[in-house]
Amino acid sequence: MKIKVAIIEIGGSHDECILTQVNGLKEKGCHLVFCGTTAVFQRNSLFQNLFDEFYEVKLTGGKKAAFKEMRKLNKWLKKQAVNKVICNTAQGGHIRNLTLISLFNSIKYHGILHTIKKIPNSFTQKIISLKIKNYFVLNDTLLEKIPPQKKLTINSFYPLDYPDLSESVDKNKKWFVTIIGGVENRRKDLKGFIDFASKVSEDIQFIFLGKSDFKKEEVIEFKNEIYAQNLEHKILLFDHFVSEATFDAYLKKTDLILPLVHPNTPSADEYFNRQISGAINIAFSYKIPMLIHKEYQSWEDFQTGCLFYDMQTMNSTLEEFFKLHGNLKKELENNPKFVTAFQREKFAALVLEK
Repeated sequence: MKIKVAIIEIGGSHDECILTQVNGLKEKGCHLVFCGTTAVFQRNSLFQNLFDEFYEVKLTGGKKAAFKEMRKLNKWLKKQAVNKVICNTAQGGHIRNLTLISLFNSIKYHGILHTIKKIPNSFTQKIISLKIKNYFVLNDTLLEKIPPQKKLTINSFYPLDYPDLSESVDKNKKWFVTIIGGVENRRKDLKGFIDFASKVSEDIQFIFLGKSDFKKEEVIEFKNEIYAQNLEHKILLFDHFVSEATFDAYLKKTDLILPLVHPNTPSADEYFNRQISGAINIAFSYKIPMLIHKEYQSWEDFQTGCLFYDMQTMNSTLEEFFKLHGNLKKELENNPKFVTAFQREKFAALVLEK
């Protein structure tokens, strides 16, 4: 009889981590259920073929209605004889309620932690951990940063699977340098980027690969600065949701990923401190080399496929990068940790053994 596994994504902000989980568990012969919103299920083009069932979670009411929805979900999971549950975003009030409701049933819960600040100090996370005893984080160095936990098992895995789609884009410049996501000060050092972009070769096209809200003040200021510096022809922005196909097409043409995480800026408050930027595992998946600030050069995974810079050497490092591009790409291709099959197997084995 097949092991039945439910993957839950309620918040809808980390569905890019699900495909590796699904592929790994499918290869082990599991029966898979996706529990989440219709919006998340439909925007991921491969989900309908990969999952055996879909359970819609509706969170349109207030706190009382949301609590009832978690009770309904727990009842359904028990009725369907689900063996294991994976909370793809194992934090927040909804997951707290679900794990409390299911505390004394026999279903084994696992969780993905997207920030390690929840362990061990968050009261809500302590409640969740009454049910979830086995967690995953998304990088080995983050795993090393977590203090020993007596009652929890924490492992790492790298979600490296992305849809391989057929859309194509024209490459209008020699080099495509991609910044994953839209324009947002909290996640990227935009001021440092402007200083950098104003000095680089005309052979480079910068792509902010994600939706930028053109009504937000920080985006308006960024665009105004671009025009003031005559950089508009160097920088591509999207004012709409970037589809899976477009996302994939630009990454296949990308030569360099630039995380834009710099010390002493809002971008460093979380990234490379408590969580990993989504850009990193995308780079490992597509085997795209990166430029990383030298503050983070001690990270194990950055020893292959990366060059390090500071704000004074950023442009000269970029020139060196283009000379070494082929070798850096081969380093990523030859690193066994960044093989999707390895990460699928590792994740599935750890889930199914517990």
